[in-house]
Amino acid sequence: LKWPDVGADRAGTGAMDGKFYGADRFNPRLITTQIVVLQIAFYVCLTSLWTGANLTNGEEQSLLELFNFQAYTWATSSGLILAVCLWITGLVMAFLLRFVIERAKKCLDFVFTYHFFHFVATCVSSGFPNTFHWWCINFVAMVTAVLLGEYICMQAETKAIKLKSKPNQPPEEV
Repeated sequence: LKWPDVGADRAGTGAMDGKFYGADRFNPRLITTQIVVLQIAFYVCLTSLWTGANLTNGEEQSLLELFNFQAYTWATSSGLILAVCLWITGLVMAFLLRFVIERAKKCLDFVFTYHFFHFVATCVSSGFPNTFHWWCINFVAMVTAVLLGEYICMQAETKAIKLKSKPNQPPEEV
């Protein structure tokens, strides 16, 4: 699967540095790939952070804990570890959005999508999350990823597009 090169100029001469964002075309394969990449990155990051924290603290581990809504709480040390890992994952995902999505206006959609799939997996695994802690912890992670991701993408989008110019030639003498 080849990612489109939106940074190249239209003529193919390489005369521009930076990105040119024109009208986006609907590309279901690209969108699906981006969703899969973000979902995998979300779980790899969350699982890695959570496993590392649990190994450090000597806590027992089970991947089912990631999908148990009752585990997300700040009332216990293991729940607080899971919450902090989810919040750090939100920060990591915000930076990843810059490279996978590249557009600030798409950050909310993609962050909501991978959190929605996490919500569905939680519902299937342990039932509908009916605790305030689960909703609050996930909401903070989602808002952090969206706002920071939009900011990082906007910074990249607003970089000046530098045009390479030909060297100045001396005027012709008449």
